[in-house]
Amino acid sequence: MQKNLTQFRLNAVALALLATSNAWALTPADGAPDLVLYIPGSQANDPAFGFPVNSATVANAVCENNWSASATNTDSPTTTHIYFEGGVNDNYSAVYCYTNNTLIPGLTTGTGSNNHTKLLISRRRLGASGVGLDAVAHGTKLTYISPSDLSSCTFGNGSYSSGGATYQYNYNCSTVTSGISATAATSDVTPDVFSAIDNIATSTTAINAGQIANYVALGGHIIGTPVTLQLRNALQYAEIVTGMLPTSCLTTVTVSGGSTSTSTNSVGNETAACVPSLSREQLVSIFSGQITDWTQFQVTSSETLADVVSAGISAGVGGLTTPRDTVVHVCRREPGAGQQVAMLADILQYPCLGGNAPRLVNNHAGSDVVYATSLGAVDKCLGDYNDGTNNYFGTSNTTVSQQPPATSVPHGNQWAISIQTTERNATNSAHYRFIAHDGYLPIGEEAALNHYRLVGDYALAWNTTDPNTVRALNAIAAYSALPSTIAARNGTLSNQSFGQAGYVALVDNGYAPSPVWTPSNPVTPYSKLDGNGNPNACVIPYANQGGATWNTSVQLAP
Repeated sequence: MQKNLTQFRLNAVALALLATSNAWALTPADGAPDLVLYIPGSQANDPAFGFPVNSATVANAVCENNWSASATNTDSPTTTHIYFEGGVNDNYSAVYCYTNNTLIPGLTTGTGSNNHTKLLISRRRLGASGVGLDAVAHGTKLTYISPSDLSSCTFGNGSYSSGGATYQYNYNCSTVTSGISATAATSDVTPDVFSAIDNIATSTTAINAGQIANYVALGGHIIGTPVTLQLRNALQYAEIVTGMLPTSCLTTVTVSGGSTSTSTNSVGNETAACVPSLSREQLVSIFSGQITDWTQFQVTSSETLADVVSAGISAGVGGLTTPRDTVVHVCRREPGAGQQVAMLADILQYPCLGGNAPRLVNNHAGSDVVYATSLGAVDKCLGDYNDGTNNYFGTSNTTVSQQPPATSVPHGNQWAISIQTTERNATNSAHYRFIAHDGYLPIGEEAALNHYRLVGDYALAWNTTDPNTVRALNAIAAYSALPSTIAARNGTLSNQSFGQAGYVALVDNGYAPSPVWTPSNPVTPYSKLDGNGNPNACVIPYANQGGATWNTSVQLAP
């Protein structure tokens, strides 16, 4: 069921304003923590746990201090340290910090009048949302960085780069421990849609939301549809030709050669006005396998997408290349991956329409579908299809039996599509770009207005009844859902060239939306609560009346 976050709001505001310093450095030498939270699942809420990104802590729910780049293993300007297994955060990571009864109201562990408590938040991203929810719903035991592993961790401030961002740590751990029960789980979408066959993680069983006593939708996660750079350029040019995009999206490029220079038009404009779009129906057709070749996209009465690109190349338009083939290549995620589950619910309406819902494509005649089993794997998969590199091809998947193609399979300069968080590639350093849906960009304003509909309500779920653990989870949930927390998270990590993407806050958590879109109060006025008052990914969003708190008001916009 949904926890009522309104009762935690005053405490959450106090937590957001609290700034406490401490002279002690919390390191493995300080011994075992007083309270441990083992949380598998999606990365969507990691910043609120206190993990830094791009050398900054943008949110911090329950730790007394933020991470510091100048931390030491003896004396430090902060008592908070970050731990990565193997120096990467793709699998196992942890935050070790002090907390107290102001940050976690009612806390009874620790020492002193403020219940000064050593807290370890141990995260497992491996297996994503479905594996995390399975651990909570069914009690499946998993592997984490545990207190007994801290002695294996070597101090050394470092960072790990992925998806155009860097993730900082203080300790590199060489061991992890298996057979541990989850405290809670994070997911990119609420648990109600994880019972469908395409949403069940490998080696797990269907998840019934009724098996989870508590789950809170924290915010709306804006999820993007990335395409290879060459496909983005092809779509952009085709939409310029048809008038869907302005001719100003063609950039004049001057090429000098010896004593002469020539000017040519080129695609590749990165501004908001020049982002190409596919309709929801076209996306459904691609991801359900009804469209398997890009020549099925007709641009004019006599020309397909491939024909228009060929004509553009002949006309000397820069930024276009003849693709190796015109097959639709799909870098899909594994079953149970939360962003894919959100896409299925929001775009294909699976499993919301029951037997009438389209099913997610697997390999069949005419299509090319491969499994990318992490956010980083999606980046690499799209990169290999675009560039012919071997960062995904020739590797192995550990969570599904389907393996990436061998490096001997010809690839490169191919048109591929996938699913990815809009918190990646804001620098445009990777060779893929996000596209619009029905002309609407994957940005905060369009998501809040429910124009851009691929938005997963990311959640925190738990079954534990331990009093101090429940208090900690309630404090994390309340802080994470604050509009100010979500506004702080919408920074450089998701500041795409076409606008600010990232996250929106939820009216369902008791927060009033502004009369018109306001980035500092990024609350959507549209609710996804079902008839029982629970968050439900299959609910068609509707205006939340807010009881006596505010009047129903939605921004009039096309």
